[in-house]
Amino acid sequence: MLIFACLQVWRPYFFLTDDNLTGGFPLFTEIGNHLLHGQSPFVSDYLFGGNYDLLRDPTFFGWHPVYLLVSLLAGTPFRLAMVDVDAFIMIMLATAGFVILAHYLRREMSLKLTDGWLMFYCMSFSYSMIVMTTGASWMAFLGNQSAMPWLALGILQKTWRRGIGLVTLFSLHHILGGHLAPLVSSSIFFSFFAGGISLYQKSTRPLAVWLGGYALAVLILLPLLVPLIHGFYASSRSQGVILEDMQANNIPALFFPTSLFCGMALWIFHPGELPHTTYILALGSCAAAWCLIPALVSRAKWRGLEMVCLGLMVFVAILIIRPLWITKLMVHLPLFKSMRWPFRELLQFQFFLHLFLLIRPPGLTIRTQRRIAVFSATVLVVPLFLFVYPPTFNHMQLDRKLLLTGELDSYWNRVRPLLKPTDRVAVLIPWKLYEDDRFQKPYSLLASFNYSALARVTNAAGYSPTVPKDQRYTKTNPGYYFGAYTPEQRSALLEERPDLKFLTLESLEPMKITLSSRDEPAIDLTPYLPTQKTAP
Repeated sequence: MLIFACLQVWRPYFFLTDDNLTGGFPLFTEIGNHLLHGQSPFVSDYLFGGNYDLLRDPTFFGWHPVYLLVSLLAGTPFRLAMVDVDAFIMIMLATAGFVILAHYLRREMSLKLTDGWLMFYCMSFSYSMIVMTTGASWMAFLGNQSAMPWLALGILQKTWRRGIGLVTLFSLHHILGGHLAPLVSSSIFFSFFAGGISLYQKSTRPLAVWLGGYALAVLILLPLLVPLIHGFYASSRSQGVILEDMQANNIPALFFPTSLFCGMALWIFHPGELPHTTYILALGSCAAAWCLIPALVSRAKWRGLEMVCLGLMVFVAILIIRPLWITKLMVHLPLFKSMRWPFRELLQFQFFLHLFLLIRPPGLTIRTQRRIAVFSATVLVVPLFLFVYPPTFNHMQLDRKLLLTGELDSYWNRVRPLLKPTDRVAVLIPWKLYEDDRFQKPYSLLASFNYSALARVTNAAGYSPTVPKDQRYTKTNPGYYFGAYTPEQRSALLEERPDLKFLTLESLEPMKITLSSRDEPAIDLTPYLPTQKTAP
């Protein structure tokens, strides 16, 4: 809790970056406003032409009670804190689960694990969640990670009732609060985990508890899952990602251990040189990474749970590296062929790594173990103080400033009266303007990404890779993944939707945005733009 508070002092609204800012926060706001006005939270008035069924889009599937409760902050002065409040609750849930799991294992396995080491591993796991969620900027990952300690605790229980109860409850949490891709992979890895425990215990109970509890959770949520599955298979993403695109995001085998042990330090010596996948893999490092050395050199007898965890770590590491033969296999498998990024497996790797460290008796002397732990934490934490911003794909500094200073609200309060309630806008961005420093464009001023929900302006598109084809407002696919079109697409859009209004980014220096339609002259929005102090 103290570290979380320090992060907020260092950078207020720490988690408002990239996808959390452009996708999650606007949706949170709209859902909260709907609930406060007694409307359905499952329909968006502003994305993809309006009246958009969110239940059919896996990108927006997150109907956890905590999400809905936190979204009510949309109508309060604390609305900017919605994402961080949600992150805080999920991280505290994960921390509590990891401590309880560690205490249970210490008692049941008679582990010689002090409170100090227990808390060190717990803090390392919790902080790896913070770094990973900020870096990947997808808040729903916390729903997946926070369920893992509790699911493992349920599988390891010695009584059927408690085991199935825990697995059912946190499978519900996992499904409702998690991201689809790690949900699928976590379900598979925990099946292997339960199967491995059953094998070594020579009992079917762990596997039966896992399968029974998970099946019960799926059965309870079936009314929500059916439209989700139907919507996914009606989307373009269900057809999969091309082999070249999937393979372009693999991780070099030799770089995996380097990034695991020295991930943060890489940014100091290679600023701006790391590709996206390498950058994200660096976020997979954790404060306890170097503690693997004492654990692996230990001469203690190997127990079943240790071997299962180590085997899963190796298996997940191979999937993260993703050699060509795995990619070729994935393109022929349902769901897996749609998973472009391999870093989602880092969520499982981080958990099984910390579980392994908990239970494996370390080698080397106690003094050496402590020195390694201090060095390991230093390698992760110290580089963070050398960066102006927290580690993330895209800081979105301009949009953050506009939102946090209130200038975004002022801008849209002046621009919105230029549009009729029935108007639909389409955003046009010339490629040459997008290509230069692409993540410092005034996206929130254009209502692209999902900012239209924040501006209360209905957009012809939105930000989702899993839009069901029958819910698309235009047959013309946006030229950009975040729901904007290129100016060359204007004529095609007008052909199918003659009444569309266009928000066009004309230039950046000076910043110029125009509002136009088929039959009316363009309106220069320069007088409505925020002050130049906020300009990029």
